[in-house]
Amino acid sequence: MTSDTKWIIGTIVPTVVAAAGLVAGLVSAQVSGVHARIDGLEARLDRMDARLDGIDSRLDGLDARLRAVEVEFARVDQRLETLERAILPGPGG
Repeated sequence: MTSDTKWIIGTIVPTVVAAAGLVAGLVSAQVSGVHARIDGLEARLDRMDARLDGIDSRLDGLDARLRAVEVEFARVDQRLETLERAILPGPGG
């Protein structure tokens, strides 16, 4: 092996190793950035999930209140029918 060959190998090998290290560092930085964005997205989804749970519980409460109103209207309707039969004359009367 000549001294020129040794010099070329001695120059190229460290350059390739340095370039590989640089590429690995850049890829690592990109992966870290992606992980940070995913973590932010997970946090936003958790907040949205909590808000949807709140909306769901409010709708359950509204459903219960509506059911109670329906029951009371049925009672009023029954009382009204009873009063109509007692006060208003029948078809023959």
